[in-house]
Amino acid sequence: MKRQLRLKKRASFQYVFRKGEKAGAPDLLLLSARSREGLKIGLSVSKRVGNAVTRNRVKRLLREAILPLENNIEKKFMYVIVAHPSLAGKSYAEVCRQVRLVFERAGRLTC
Repeated sequence: MKRQLRLKKRASFQYVFRKGEKAGAPDLLLLSARSREGLKIGLSVSKRVGNAVTRNRVKRLLREAILPLENNIEKKFMYVIVAHPSLAGKSYAEVCRQVRLVFERAGRLTC
């Protein structure tokens, strides 16, 4: 995921958590809210997922799983992907499948 597409500010995260529509997959939750800034994607991986090494691995997997979808994701939204603790043991292929699934369930892919 490109750096300019990352959601960084606390206020932006709070806005998406408050106003966002939810869509789920077995190990992920996607929140999406309208954006004036264009496409922004944030990741939320809590301490329940594991220690720092595990959380960073999960974030890297999620960023890599988003790469092939970047051009197909609707641009007028901000997204927050929330990882469940069960995601920590999943393979890259499984994470990619779930990221695609959660965007499809939200109806935010333009194929």
